[in-house]
Amino acid sequence: MNRSSPRQITRQTAVALRRRGSEATRESILDVAERLFAHFGYDGTSIRDVAKSVGVQIAVISYHCGPKESLFEAVIERRAAVMADRRLSALEHSRTAAAGAPISLDALIKGYVWPFIDWSTHGGEGWKNYAHLIARVANSPRWAAIISKHFDGVARQYLAEFRRSLPEASTNAVHLGFSFMIGTMLYTCAEAGEIDRRSDGKFRSSDLETAFESMLPFIHGGFLAVADHLSHDGVKFHQKCPAD
Repeated sequence: MNRSSPRQITRQTAVALRRRGSEATRESILDVAERLFAHFGYDGTSIRDVAKSVGVQIAVISYHCGPKESLFEAVIERRAAVMADRRLSALEHSRTAAAGAPISLDALIKGYVWPFIDWSTHGGEGWKNYAHLIARVANSPRWAAIISKHFDGVARQYLAEFRRSLPEASTNAVHLGFSFMIGTMLYTCAEAGEIDRRSDGKFRSSDLETAFESMLPFIHGGFLAVADHLSHDGVKFHQKCPAD
């Protein structure tokens, strides 16, 4: 029977502690970079700013995350992976519940949009910063490749189900409806304060859950309207879509 010596155990423990410390440092770097990118944008944030806020040397940032653009992508990727898992879980649940039939529009819309709303509302400062960052960069051609890399895989799976649920709609109509859905979600999660000012404080842009209650029927109706307008044969087919 092979047994590790006390010296080997001590060495292994030291390696494990260094690894955990390294991982913790990287997470701290990503948290700070996420906050700065969200508040000041990519061009308004420097590696020096991140290093100063974390309390490390610039070389430490480069060691853990590479140059500035690699750091930016690492920030996008970290929570995109979590978001993807939750959206796909919701989609699989809806597929199981539908038992082979087309999934209801409300289930598809909620499965894609609600995780973003929920994390922004209940996920703490990090998720709030991330939501604001994605709202800032998602529509910028400059970052299209990074956004596509980390979000399009899940989006394509949802698009396939939207096409099944809107069988008379053209592919163009489904893609436009999906884009409008994402635009509504991102604009709402930006929490820019327009509704606060226009309503003289009667409504709050930070109340995302209340906004979602109206967003869901709004997006649902938008899909049907666009689908009607761009259907394959011109017929009004909204009565043919799956019951919700």
